[in-house]
Amino acid sequence: MGELDAPLVSVVVSARGNTSRLRNLLDALAHQSLPADRFEAVIVDNDLPGPIRPVADAVRKSDWPFAVRVLYEPTPGLSAGRNRGICAARGRYVAITDPDITPEPEWLRILLTAIEEEKVFAVGGRTVVEYPGGAATALTKALRECHGAVDWPDHREPAVWPYWVTGCNLLFERQTALDVGLFRTDLGRRGRWLGDCEDLEFVDRARQAGHDTLIEPSAVVSHPVSRPETTLRYFVRQGAGHGVCVARMHLSVRVEPAAIQAGREAVHQAVNGLAAGWGFLDGSRAVESARDLARIGAYHLERGRLRLLGRRAITLAAMPVQKTLETC
Repeated sequence: MGELDAPLVSVVVSARGNTSRLRNLLDALAHQSLPADRFEAVIVDNDLPGPIRPVADAVRKSDWPFAVRVLYEPTPGLSAGRNRGICAARGRYVAITDPDITPEPEWLRILLTAIEEEKVFAVGGRTVVEYPGGAATALTKALRECHGAVDWPDHREPAVWPYWVTGCNLLFERQTALDVGLFRTDLGRRGRWLGDCEDLEFVDRARQAGHDTLIEPSAVVSHPVSRPETTLRYFVRQGAGHGVCVARMHLSVRVEPAAIQAGREAVHQAVNGLAAGWGFLDGSRAVESARDLARIGAYHLERGRLRLLGRRAITLAAMPVQKTLETC
């Protein structure tokens, strides 16, 4: 594909295992209403080193109506894989998603229409979480938010609190992303470590540099959640990873106070919630409080570690200097 017939959109997917779901994603892309010659798929194989490449094999065993490229990124981590794909993308716009996501047929067309009509840096769509056996009914709202945003606007709205984008459903201008810096590789999931916030930090940093992000709720994808992701062990690990990542966000963006919630009042509420949850046999409330305590503890421990290393929170004057950001 040459310069003149380059695609308009590059769909970037960082894959680590889960090859069966990856093929489902590619099948869904094959049914997009956006013509197949207007987008490409860039699949980044982020699996462990070895002679067998299941991700690449799964992609190459079928003929797809759109261009598909498979790249290899040896550095483990979701952000590292995405950055590799963004650097190699040929489209003016990049859409990032995950291997286990199923987009609706109008997904790409709606995102593309919104970004071109509104003239913004990025557009995030609505992610619908699918729970096994309706497990969501047993989870508090705070626990469901660990799997993705719960509140969505009825119409296009700026991606500011209480709304936020999800990294499995986001379209943005590639060149602007290269200018402001790509995803931080010290944020986001990496192997068994449940890091996050890489997508939140990315759009917050762009917004604080003057580039807006919009939410288009009619661009819908579905995201399945497995039973192990609804357990106490998972939520405590997720809370600890989230606390670490929010602490690290202070190095490159001004963090919304609502995203921190790690003061004495938050600790008091978590302790009371834990006691009340166990005392009244309200397991969901107890799990939420245990996660909060793990999150708050990890947040303060990581902030202390960063201070010892001389890594200070940014000031307004320091915003243009981004030493921790990834570029091509």
